[in-house]
Amino acid sequence: MVAGVHVVVDGDGPPVVLCGGLGGNWFDWDEVVDLLSGTSLVVRIDRPGYGLSPSSGERPSARGEAVRIAAVLDALDVNTPAVVVGHSLGGIYAEAFARLYPERTAGVILLDATVTTRPHRVIPTRWRVGAGRRVARFASRVGLQRRLGPTVRRILNHSTPPDGIAPDIRRWVERIYREPAYLESSIVENASYPALAQELAALRETTALTAPVVVAAAHTGRPTPWGSAWIRTQRQFAEFLGAAFRVVSPAHHHAMIDQPGQIATLARELAS
Repeated sequence: MVAGVHVVVDGDGPPVVLCGGLGGNWFDWDEVVDLLSGTSLVVRIDRPGYGLSPSSGERPSARGEAVRIAAVLDALDVNTPAVVVGHSLGGIYAEAFARLYPERTAGVILLDATVTTRPHRVIPTRWRVGAGRRVARFASRVGLQRRLGPTVRRILNHSTPPDGIAPDIRRWVERIYREPAYLESSIVENASYPALAQELAALRETTALTAPVVVAAAHTGRPTPWGSAWIRTQRQFAEFLGAAFRVVSPAHHHAMIDQPGQIATLARELAS
């Protein structure tokens, strides 16, 4: 444990921090790390309740996670500016870190990131989070999560590593996705999304992005209306941030699993 959470560190060189999306775990990045660790110090952080990190009774916040990343880097004695990669909802935390710690940021990759250009909140966050906790605890109490957790993962995550899913990752999925803390943490983070988006919007008004940013959108390579709409939305997001835009293809949403080589190349370019 580092700074109260599970952290995995590999390699040596310019630092790269990998932030998973909603429900993301350290092993989702294994193939990227295999390619990066020869030239970079790669840091993976499991947020509270994910992976092997203990759960927390606190609601997640953009600033809180940015502070956590800084605390982990401090604990590891990492003083060199880092490339921070944020996948999906993790893009909120990566961008928040870059805005709050510009001197510690060498670059940002927002990988198929949640688009937060028009944040809105109708139902109060405390109601959403409270209801989410009750749903998660009920599902765990009646055994739904233990029976269906890994199956839900297979339904939601369509990505496959180039060499197939390793046996150790299958074992971790079977273990982690059955944990009550994992389900509750995922539901609470999802319920907190509107507040996270509004918090990031407020940060954008007061703190600039000074490091180079790449918005990398995943695309399956198949021409579909929704795929084209997603690429268009991600391109507009890049324009909104003044960022470079790249397409990772062929890839599903968890592009770091489908195309670890492309993600490693983007990170290496920014780190250098």
